[in-house]
Amino acid sequence: EAETFLSTTNELRVTANYRIGKTQNTISGGVRFFYGKMHRQEGGLGTTGSDFDLTLLDPRYENDLIYTTTNVAPYVENIFRVTNRLSITPGFRFDFVNSTANGYVTDDNYTIISDKLKNRYIPLAGIGLQYKTTATTSLYGNWSQAYRPIDYSALTPIGSTSVIDPKLKDANGFNADLGIRGTVRNFLSFDISGFYLQYNNRIGLIEKTDANGNTYTYQTNVANSRHVGAETYVEINPVKAFTTVSKYGTISFFNSFSSVDARYINGPYKNNFVENAPRFIERFGTTYAIEGFSVTFLVSHTSQCFSDAENTVKSDDAVVGLVPSYTVLDLSATYKFKRINVKAGLNNLTNEKYFTKRTDEYPGPGIIPALGRSFYVGVGARF
Repeated sequence: EAETFLSTTNELRVTANYRIGKTQNTISGGVRFFYGKMHRQEGGLGTTGSDFDLTLLDPRYENDLIYTTTNVAPYVENIFRVTNRLSITPGFRFDFVNSTANGYVTDDNYTIISDKLKNRYIPLAGIGLQYKTTATTSLYGNWSQAYRPIDYSALTPIGSTSVIDPKLKDANGFNADLGIRGTVRNFLSFDISGFYLQYNNRIGLIEKTDANGNTYTYQTNVANSRHVGAETYVEINPVKAFTTVSKYGTISFFNSFSSVDARYINGPYKNNFVENAPRFIERFGTTYAIEGFSVTFLVSHTSQCFSDAENTVKSDDAVVGLVPSYTVLDLSATYKFKRINVKAGLNNLTNEKYFTKRTDEYPGPGIIPALGRSFYVGVGARF
């Protein structure tokens, strides 16, 4: 098996400022060009020696395909500063995507010649708004369209144990968010937002049964999904709220939290949870620092999620099943003096047993167990 890749990307950008009345506005535009080529050869008959050798006994591979993608995308956006506090930024992008596939695939003693070409013409628009409530805080909102074409890895994955729907469709949708962010003096920083994401023709896994009663996974356009949630980040240093210098050091607390309700909204799996989408992800920590020494304690929690659209809890198929929630505790410290710094840490303090789902491609389906309790020590120097 062999793959070679060639790609090039170029982008030209132009920005200009201009005035409308007393306000200065900014317009920017450009064009992005991408070309990529991948040559995939697999299923060659090789030698059986003990040394690593790519020599073929038969010069013809079972599969020999050349894929190319050309993408040209002009875009433009403009910042309209309506007042000193309010700005509106609309934008537009037009994508042209040309995809080709040439070569052959040998399947069940039949050789399929592939000579395909597909052009896509994709207009995308978006708009952003920002209102400065104070000199250091602002309200913001954004809306933008999104598009995700099918890529070659979805249609012809390497060593996949799933059956691929040959009629996969491109995905599209939009996302929107609304929030507030900023700082309060030098002791508090925050970013709090809510979002809505519409995902049409979402590609996912479903479990099927063949004529012999064996289960298998099928990758297809499951349905449309919607994701509603909130994301927050808050960091506070109570010592700095009262003084700029403390002989006892400073302590800060930080919290990153996301809540997502991701569900299918049509089709046979309506109201089921979208796969690989935990409802809650929480990160809470505290840092104490004095002179050149600092220590950080972090608690990370991820709630359970499903790995298929049917929300299967248990299955004989290693690709699908429930991924349980887990909580991990980490401790790290740094000490700096002159040009030397020493770092040390202890990960997974409680030796928590948890895992993530492995892809259904090579080397095969299953889980990836997390590392148990571990520690590290490092020394750095600057000259």
